[in-house]
Amino acid sequence: MRLLLSGLCLSTLLMGTAANAQAPLFSVPELSPKQFQERSLQLSQEALRLMQVARYEDAEALASLAVQLSQKNFQSYTILGIVYLQNNKADLALKTLKKAVEIAPDNSRVYFNLALVYQRQKDYANVASTLEKGLKLDPKASDEYFNLGNAYIITDRRPAALKAFESAVAQKKDFWEAINNIGLLNYELGNIEEAENRWQQAVSISDKAAEPRLALGVALYAKGNQEKGLSLAEEAFRLDKRYSQLDYLKDNLWGTKLLRETAKLLATPRIQEALQRIPDTTADIDGTVSSTP
Repeated sequence: MRLLLSGLCLSTLLMGTAANAQAPLFSVPELSPKQFQERSLQLSQEALRLMQVARYEDAEALASLAVQLSQKNFQSYTILGIVYLQNNKADLALKTLKKAVEIAPDNSRVYFNLALVYQRQKDYANVASTLEKGLKLDPKASDEYFNLGNAYIITDRRPAALKAFESAVAQKKDFWEAINNIGLLNYELGNIEEAENRWQQAVSISDKAAEPRLALGVALYAKGNQEKGLSLAEEAFRLDKRYSQLDYLKDNLWGTKLLRETAKLLATPRIQEALQRIPDTTADIDGTVSSTP
């Protein structure tokens, strides 16, 4: 990256105008700390724009320069940390975002971003503790309650996870993902009817949500309502065939009981035949699902 000063060509400044000419003297204005900070933020914003169009190396160069211009600007450190994480440099992202926390310990977003790094490193104990700090500052961040609930499940703190998901739904009534996870937890606790109610609620909120459809179908099938259960499962797989894979369900935090019942449903001839007819699905970068023949 080439840095231009005030739009002047540096090579021109280094050339003599004539053999006996006197070199002109330039008066360089001093920039105030405020001007450095403003320029730092401009560079950080440009770095984000470059990251959005997948120019990751250029984004990192600009974000690094932004931090050099204003080393007390937590926004610049935050954006640099995000860029590092996008560039798969988790250790540098961790160090940088910790610096942002040091500068702005009362800003909730710095904790939420730091939690993303711990999540990438699969350090779920620190994911949970960091999200807790952020939520104390911003108790209305519904998405972060959801992330906290997931971290609690992974660290085997299921009662706390249930409370976190309930808090997410309290902030966002149509948060079907959190409602779905409340169902997952209740099923493992033996509260089958409550789990079914939650999944039915999630299904009624979103006509594109495969997960609660499958979970509800599995529960109904296990209870003896086989026709309804199989129909819901087929509908779920048409929405997203990845949910026919037990490993994928495990990654989505399905518990032992539900996975056991799901395996039984998947083994049925009707579901096996249905899966043969349904094209595979893949997740795009933005999280949407597309079909591949």
